[in-house]
Amino acid sequence: MSYNLLQFNSFEELLKYLDSQIASLSESLSALQRRYESVHARAERMRALERVLEDLLGEKLPTLNEVDYMGLKVVINARAVDELAVLEETLESQRETLEALGRIREVLQRLSSSVDLTGAEGITILVQTLNGIPMRILLKEIE
Repeated sequence: MSYNLLQFNSFEELLKYLDSQIASLSESLSALQRRYESVHARAERMRALERVLEDLLGEKLPTLNEVDYMGLKVVINARAVDELAVLEETLESQRETLEALGRIREVLQRLSSSVDLTGAEGITILVQTLNGIPMRILLKEIE
């Protein structure tokens, strides 16, 4: 978990920041999705081959050759199915982050339109984020 503190001078500035985060994450998600589709086809072929071999041998083939080194998992001789599992986990996480950012943006849009801070000099917006997702917003007067 990583906390950050960001400062903005207006809701418009904050919303522009969120829009850029959403656009960047959407781009990353699209690239991952394309990679996933490519790896998925290879992984399915390998899974089918493994099922045939398991049927012929009458036993389950060893799966992941993973080593945990001080909390870091290292996969030796990674296969397409191993990469697919990592891609699925990453895609799900990024989709959840994108949904959270979208919900937060919607809330902030409503808040900014209902609170008239135009012309309010000396107001700062502090945003505490957790792993890039706004968790707390502080509206404060500049000291």
